Amino acid sequence: MGKGKDTALAVVFVLGRISDTAAIETLKAIERETTDKEVKREVKRSFFKLAQRGLAVLKEEPAEATAAAVFTRAPEIEAYMSSVDGGGTRLVWIVRVQPNHGLQLIQAMLGYHEGLLRIGGTQLRRKELRQMADDIEEQYDVTMISIPWEYADQILYEGYERAKVRGQTGLENFHELRSIINTGKPKEQPHPIYRRLIPDEARDGFWREQSRRLLDEPELRYWILTDDWLQAFLPQIEEAQASPLVLNPIQKEERLAAIVRDTVKTLCSGDNGRMFQRRMEDMALYLVETNRADLAKLSLAVALQAGEGDPGPLDVSFLTGLVQKSFAFFISQQKAEKEEELSLIVKP
Repeated sequence: MGKGKDTALAVVFVLGRISDTAAIETLKAIERETTDKEVKREVKRSFFKLAQRGLAVLKEEPAEATAAAVFTRAPEIEAYMSSVDGGGTRLVWIVRVQPNHGLQLIQAMLGYHEGLLRIGGTQLRRKELRQMADDIEEQYDVTMISIPWEYADQILYEGYERAKVRGQTGLENFHELRSIINTGKPKEQPHPIYRRLIPDEARDGFWREQSRRLLDEPELRYWILTDDWLQAFLPQIEEAQASPLVLNPIQKEERLAAIVRDTVKTLCSGDNGRMFQRRMEDMALYLVETNRADLAKLSLAVALQAGEGDPGPLDVSFLTGLVQKSFAFFISQQKAEKEEELSLIVKP
C-alpha cells in the first residue's frame, strides 16, 4: 500500500478473491486508512464477493459512527458548508437547536462576487438534516463540513449586503430568518482555516509548482472563471492565435503566455484578489476537514498569494492552469455557437 490509487485498487481486487479471514481484516484496515471513494467502493465489492463465498463480513460500527458524528452533536447553534462549485458558489446551512421542537434550519446559496443568491428556512428533525447531507453526498459527491456558526453568519451577512447593492430580489425575509441566530451586525473575525493551519508553513517548499495538483481534485476539476473581466481578454487570445503578424509557433506561444500572465494578475488584484482569497481559504478549510491536509496547505498558499494583490514574479501553476482552462472553455463555447449559427442556414 501507499504506492498510488491504481496499486490500491489492484490489491483490493485480489483480496476479494482470497477466501480467508485475513483478507477480510486487511480489507477493513484499507477501508479505515483510505480517503479515496473509488478505493472504498472497491473494498465494498470485495466484501460482497467474500460474503458470497461464505465468509462472515461484519460491519465496523465505529467507522459508521465517525461518519455520522458531525451531525449528531448538538450545540445550540451549528453551521455547515459545502465545497465551492465550478461557478464559484457554495451552500451554507445554519441550524439552531430548539428544545422539544427539533431544528430550525437556514439554507443559503452564496457567490463570492454576487453575494447572497438564495435563502430559505424550515423546521426539521436531526434525522432529516442528516438525510439531506447524505443525499447531497450521494448525488453530487459533496460533503457538508462543520464550520463555526459565527463564520457562517458573517459570510451570510456580507453576502446579503453585497446582494442588496446589486439589487438582488427574493431576499425580503432575510432579517426574519437570520433573527433566529443573530439580530445585530456580526463581528469580523479571521477565517477559521487559520485555526487549523499555520500560514507560514503553507508556503514552504515548492508550493507554486505543486499547486496545480488542486485542479485534479473532484471538487475543483470543473472550476471555470466566469467573470466579465476575464472574457474581456478573449479578443486578445483570438487575435494572438490568428494574427498574420505572428511569425512562428514560439512567438505565438510567448504571446499567449503573456496574456495568461496578465489575466492572472487581474485575478489577484483589488476586489478580485480579495474574493479569490476567500474562495481558496474556504476550499482549504473544506480540504482539511475532508482529510486532505497537504492539498489544504496548497489551497491556503494560493489564497495568501492572491491576498497580496499580485501573483508575484514566479508562476503559480494552479492560477495559470485555471486561467488556461477558462479560456479554453469560452473559446470552445464561442466555436460551438458559430457552428450552430451556420447549421441554421438552409441551402435552397
